[in-house]
Amino acid sequence: MAAASGAPLVAMVIDPWDHPFNGTVVSARRFVAALTAQGWRFRLLTIGDEPDALGCERSAFPELRLPGVQHLIDRMRAPLARPQRGRLREILRGCDLLHVQFPFLLGHAAIGVARSLGLPILCSFHVQPENLLRNLGIDHPLLRKALYAGFLRHVYQRADHVIAPSAFAADLLHAAGLTRPASVISNGVPEALFELQRRPAEDGRIHILSVGRLAKEKDQATLIEAIARSRHKADITLHLVGIGPLEETLTAHARALELDARIGPADDAALLLHYSRADLVVHCGRVELEGMAVLEAMASGNAVLVADAESSAASRLIGNPAWHFPASDVAALASRIDDALASSAVRNEAGAANRLAALPHSHPRSAQALAGLYRSLMGAPSACCV
Repeated sequence: MAAASGAPLVAMVIDPWDHPFNGTVVSARRFVAALTAQGWRFRLLTIGDEPDALGCERSAFPELRLPGVQHLIDRMRAPLARPQRGRLREILRGCDLLHVQFPFLLGHAAIGVARSLGLPILCSFHVQPENLLRNLGIDHPLLRKALYAGFLRHVYQRADHVIAPSAFAADLLHAAGLTRPASVISNGVPEALFELQRRPAEDGRIHILSVGRLAKEKDQATLIEAIARSRHKADITLHLVGIGPLEETLTAHARALELDARIGPADDAALLLHYSRADLVVHCGRVELEGMAVLEAMASGNAVLVADAESSAASRLIGNPAWHFPASDVAALASRIDDALASSAVRNEAGAANRLAALPHSHPRSAQALAGLYRSLMGAPSACCV
């Protein structure tokens, strides 16, 4: 290994490291924290080089500005880095492995340099083409196919190994033509959520929670409209926790329907409080490679209603079809909400079952699997050509 101290040094491409508002960054931060505690070292290839609590090395790259879509990138808080190949060679020399989390220009360039240096390359599949296209408002099967082909050609087919967060995600890559070795490793759920004590709110209100980016593919508008049709509307407080380009639109929508709605971001402590107090969690997302928010709600013992959507793995996490509803079907969701709110005992039973079902996704288990994959790749010769 190249690191003088004997501790493995992993170079990780994660452009928006300082913007922990999406699943990719949240997942990367959790894995880096867990493996750093086990003695691994990380050199982060990011935008910005401010020190952070994890004490990782930072190698900063300038931000890439894309006319026409930059406003959307800014509102999503997911900036992209502009690669500098000369610097990449200098940064990657001395590392033991390259792990690409963000499959854009910096990741593509880093793969080429890592290949020339003989470094093993691992890529995680976090960015679903359907996500990008729905946010751009141009989702179409042909465009989807082209994006999958581009990601495979420029990123995943050039890796020694690929990580998918679910079997559903792995199937998507294989259907698109992936032939590289792939493993399923869940993003994982922190132990704190499994240990969370349920503490119902004492204000007499019914608290319904939904966690996720405030964007088209999460479909929070369906939840707002369903609550407006619920016979419990007057007693419900809706919490939409997240950030995204639709925050103002969703706030106005809820206000127009005269809902008691709290919409916006929450820090880790506030999110734990939300999970502990929720009477019901609802996930309307139509595009999910795993469903981190659903897993977190399950681990914290919540009853969860989840949308059945063709491009989402989330409904596969909830085994009981009684807790599913057709994606974007307002009437069906309103009916499911009313059924769920009819009995706290039924919700408690569902929450207990969800907590057990989430156990295989514990973060320590996922971190152990990732560390094992790192060791395996560093012990094997690189086998892929550019």
